Amino acid sequence: MDVLTHFRSIEELTKTLSREQGLLSEMFEKRKLMRFPVALAIDLVGGNEARLRKLIDYGVLVEAGNMVEIESDYLNFFEEVLNVNEEISVLSVQECINTLKENIGYFLQETNPSRKAGYQDNVRQLLKKTGFRTLKNVVDLKRNMDHAYKQEPNYVIKKKKLQNLDEKSHSIRAMIRECEKLMDNEHAFFIMANDPHMAKTCSDVKHDFVEAYHALMEIDRQIISYINQIDQQNELYRKIRKLKYLQDQLLIKSETNLLKVLEERNPVWMESRQYSRIRLSLEMLRGNDQIIKLLKRVAERNGIQKTARTAAEPLTDDDLQDHVQLLKEVNLAEIWNAFLASSYNLFDFILRYDYKVKHNIEEYAAIFCQLVIQHPDECRMTGEYAIYQNIEYPIIYAK
Repeated sequence: MDVLTHFRSIEELTKTLSREQGLLSEMFEKRKLMRFPVALAIDLVGGNEARLRKLIDYGVLVEAGNMVEIESDYLNFFEEVLNVNEEISVLSVQECINTLKENIGYFLQETNPSRKAGYQDNVRQLLKKTGFRTLKNVVDLKRNMDHAYKQEPNYVIKKKKLQNLDEKSHSIRAMIRECEKLMDNEHAFFIMANDPHMAKTCSDVKHDFVEAYHALMEIDRQIISYINQIDQQNELYRKIRKLKYLQDQLLIKSETNLLKVLEERNPVWMESRQYSRIRLSLEMLRGNDQIIKLLKRVAERNGIQKTARTAAEPLTDDDLQDHVQLLKEVNLAEIWNAFLASSYNLFDFILRYDYKVKHNIEEYAAIFCQLVIQHPDECRMTGEYAIYQNIEYPIIYAK
């Protein structure tokens, strides 16, 4: 038919997929092995051709001659949800970044508060989606890299696959840099969208990017190692084939120095000497004085003077004294409760608090960020900023 019928509700969609789960499961498991004949598909739906026709008409299955296959949108959905997708979609991350830029622009130009809040929610969701897809692409890249090296039998194709995966690794890294640059440059948006949930989302996304960066560095190193191993194996295979050809032509003695090289090698001479240790039983040592005398003679001959364990030195008075070591760990809950009872803003309070151990400015800033993230609903943002030792921080009071 020219125009496909579509599902009109989630309930109708889920009921149809649930009813035909036997057919869909069988087709999904064998999606790379075969295309399903129509006759076999009819058998899996209980012999009811109308049920199979409905799946085709509604676009769940695609009919090609006397074969059927799962439509690409549903196939991609199943693979994404079950995390078995082997494709690395860098374009999906780029699409999220482009949509992110559009919604930030809409937010800055919108004057209606409700629509403005809607664009802000879209930006937060897109940021989370970008971080998730980036990490998923990194996981898929690692799996495809290992599969290409260990399972691909053709050395030429194996090397080409690894080179393509290396290019995708650089593309993912470029997407991460672009998104980080966008988050750093859009100061106007993040100042106007003064939302603790947005701040936490940005922090989580940046953490995802750092994790992805570290994983990509290891993937790049592994790809280079795999490509070098392939080159070495190809070179060894080429030399072996050449030696085989010379041997078949009876030219190996005249054309190579193989016999001379083999004569000069003596791998047995380079092996370490094997020693067998014989352990005597305790019963034999206890009941045979002759063996004990023999062991003492062996010990004297080898210069072993100490034949028994000696008692340890007694503990001194200094060893018995209490030694106290102060750690830099802080109780964030205790600091927050004390802040609620004070009249200072959060950063000034953190600087004035008695920690028992001296901290530096970076540790103060870390405590400040942790408290804001843990108690977003209890913080009152003033919209004002101050600077302390080249660090700009927002003025925050307790509600």
